[in-house]
Formats: sequence, C-alpha cells, structure tokens
Amino acid sequence: MKYYATIYIDKLFGEMTRNFKISSPISSLDFTHAFLGLTKGKSPDELDAMDKELRDRKLKNKDWRDIDKKWYESLGTNEYNDGFWGFGTANRDLGIIDKAVGKVFENNQYIVSPNKDKNIYDNAKLRSSNTFNPSNRCILEISQEQYETLLQNIHKDYQITIDIKPQTKQYKNSDYRYDITRNNCVHWVQKHLSLIGVEIFEQFDIPGSFMDIFDSIREVHSIFLQFQAIDSYLESVKGAKTFRRWVDNMVGNKYLMCSLNKEANKIRKENLKCEVNNQEAVYMYWTHRKEKIKIYQRLKENLDILISKSNKQLKGVFHLLYVSNNKGYILSPPNYETQAIDTLDLTIPANNFSVSEFYPFIFIPDDEMIARILYHEYDYGTLSPNYTKDTMEFYYAFLEGREIQEYWSEAFHTINKRVKDEYKLA
Repeated sequence: MKYYATIYIDKLFGEMTRNFKISSPISSLDFTHAFLGLTKGKSPDELDAMDKELRDRKLKNKDWRDIDKKWYESLGTNEYNDGFWGFGTANRDLGIIDKAVGKVFENNQYIVSPNKDKNIYDNAKLRSSNTFNPSNRCILEISQEQYETLLQNIHKDYQITIDIKPQTKQYKNSDYRYDITRNNCVHWVQKHLSLIGVEIFEQFDIPGSFMDIFDSIREVHSIFLQFQAIDSYLESVKGAKTFRRWVDNMVGNKYLMCSLNKEANKIRKENLKCEVNNQEAVYMYWTHRKEKIKIYQRLKENLDILISKSNKQLKGVFHLLYVSNNKGYILSPPNYETQAIDTLDLTIPANNFSVSEFYPFIFIPDDEMIARILYHEYDYGTLSPNYTKDTMEFYYAFLEGREIQEYWSEAFHTINKRVKDEYKLA
C-alpha cells in the first residue's frame, strides 16, 4: 500500500485584492493557509479520478444525487482518507500585538468561524475549490512508518489543543502560541514533515511564498524516493532524517554541487520578492536551497549510473559518508549512528569504487551477482599502504570540498572540469 502526505494551500485575500483590482496597503501581500491531508492506498490525484468516474456514471444513469460531491468533503475518515489537519489562531487573533492562542483543527478542509458569544466554532464552509486543485497542492509519497508517525504526531497536537475554544485566553505552551510571522500554519506543516524526514526547505518568509518552492520539494523528494525504493532502511523515520542531515553536510561543496552531465537541466531562475531590509536573508535562503537541490541532483546522477551499469532493479544498502575537519564519518543502517573512520578498506571492491569515482556513499547490493557487475573492475587485490593513504587523503579532501592541487584521475579530472565550467557560467 502507498501512503501520501499532501500539502494544501488556500489562497486568501492577498490574491483576491489583486484579482479584483482593489487598491489597498495589503494588496501586495499573499495571505495563505497551509494544511495537511493524509491518504493511503490512493493519492489525491487517484481520488479525483475516482470522483470523475463516479460522476460520469451518475450522468449516464441520470442520478443527480450528490453528483458534484467530492471525496475531500467527507467529515470522517475512511479506507483512503485519514483527514485534513491544520494549525491556526483559535479566535482570529494573529499574535501581532499580543500573545495569540493557537489550535490544531480537524477537518481543516473546512473554514470555521469562532463564535465567542457561544464559545463554539460554527458556520463550517468548504474552502475554495482552487485549494484542492493540483496547482495548489503538493503530493508527497512517504513510507508506512513515516505516515503512521506523522499521523500520531498530529493526533498528539490535536489532543493537546482539543479543549481550546474561542474564549480561551492562554495558549497551552510556546509550541501552540500562534504568531503569524514566527509560528503559523506553514511553520506547523513544515515542522511535522521535517519530523518524519521530508526535505521541506524550512523558510523564514511566511506567509506568502510556500507554494513557490513546491516544485523544488517535489524534485528532491522524488530523488530521495529512488534511494528509499532501493534501501528499505530509508523507509524508517530515522533513515529519512539521517539522509536529510547527510545532504546538509554536503551543501557548499563545489565538487558535489556540479553536474556530471553537460546537458543537465538548470535550476529555474526565480524572481525574489522581498522588502529591502530582508534582501540579504532572502538571498541567503534561496542560495542555500539552490545548493541543496544541486546536491540532490548530483546524487541522482550517481545513482542513475549504478542503475544503468547493473541493468536491473537494485536492492541493497547505502552507507553514507561525509568529512568534517579532515575527519571521515560513516552513517550506516539500521541505527545510523555517526561512526568515525580513519580509512576504508580499498580491497573491498564497493569501497574502492566509491573512493575512485568520488561517490559520497557506498552501495552494497543484496545480490552478489549485481555486486560483481558493478564493481568487478575495482577488485585490485592487495594494495600498498602508501596507495591507500594517498587515495584516502584526496578522497577526504574531495568530500570536504577542499582544494585539490596534486591529484589526477580520470574521474576527478571530469568532475573538476565541470566545476570550472560551471564557475565560468555563474
């Protein structure tokens, strides 16, 4: 069974004031609401298709009852749908002037009004149909463990704030203090996806621009899914979070941010919208995000080479490598505890391949025959201590992104040439 966490964006009045050409001080802002939908067995796209098939049958049979009803209108969970959840202000106070009470809402596909007189939430109204369009949502396939952990964490938040009402004056704790700039609906969505290891590019400039990075989120997540499909250990929350941390360690490494493929797609040029006093922070955020995407793209190229060489579906284990302060570390399943390594045994062909081809990971296939196909050319037998020492020294320099002056190999020459070419184009 497949599992999905979907980010939905309900665009509010910032967009409307521009669409209707209403001139006001807030007309340049985008106030949005982000919330999560959880489905299993079927993705939102597939559920949309099921709705369309059902509607077509009703039209054919002239059955008009609930003909336009959508799957996401349901107030209860079912075999496919585990609900819509979001974080918001409990009483419309945005936390700009004073401390605002936050609340986690169930059935957040509906907007409810806080009735302070009766101390209830009423007038539930389904959000705009645009909210559920593919353009306003980001569907992320996740593992069963990630899905169950996410749902458990959301239920915990919901239970903590379940007794919050429109008249409530005090938030539960700082995690549930609503602040439109520091702790809003987008922050809540990002926090919960980060807790299960989804790369979400946490950002400071909220509300307003979360949808701008949906394509980036989809791209890097699809690359991670390729690794996850090969290594079942990465289906664990610990594995997914370790993978993210590992990628973070490589950001800024010019050797690992260059593409091996001259025809590789370039990252889209985006217009940055920000106030003058936020320009530096915005630039740093978008630069960091772009560099992280390049790391993911490079990892995909490395993986594609292995898949192409094997010409078969790969299954196995990834051991993740990184270097900090000239010291090597390896992250291995199932616990992914950081282990310091002085050197690698290069008489093991898989190790020798990764070092010789400058891969930041070692892949051990489950199938010994595939291992021989991938690594037979790197079975060097006995190696001299000096060869191992020099090779590992340069490999560590590569993984840390340090300048390498006195080393030549065909693999490094190719990478270094691409680095120089990309620097010229920058």
